[in-house]
Amino acid sequence: MWFEKLFLNLDDLLRTVRYFFQISLYSVSKGYWIKQVSIENTDIFIEYIQTVIPWLLSVGGIVIAKDISQNSDLNEWDGGQLGIVVEFPSKSAAKKAFESNVFQEYIDLRSLNSDLTLSIWG
Repeated sequence: MWFEKLFLNLDDLLRTVRYFFQISLYSVSKGYWIKQVSIENTDIFIEYIQTVIPWLLSVGGIVIAKDISQNSDLNEWDGGQLGIVVEFPSKSAAKKAFESNVFQEYIDLRSLNSDLTLSIWG
């Protein structure tokens, strides 16, 4: 996708998203998650992608940008950061998804809450 080549790292991604919101915050009725999570092993990474992404789609979220930063240059996941920007129909929908029992239970069960940074914009 076009955005994969546009952003060199998570800092570039977040800086661009913040700029976007500064110039368009008052004209946008959508809500956004700007999310970064540390995922330390392959099993949790694969489960996260296979579980959370489809769930986000089911609650109206669409991943519009992503950044993956692995701890090493190995061909398999050995830990690192996953940064994503998720668009929702409204800020209220973004908050509702975050506060949902499904999402809260997921991050609690996987002990991701200490490794998760999530901001809601809209």
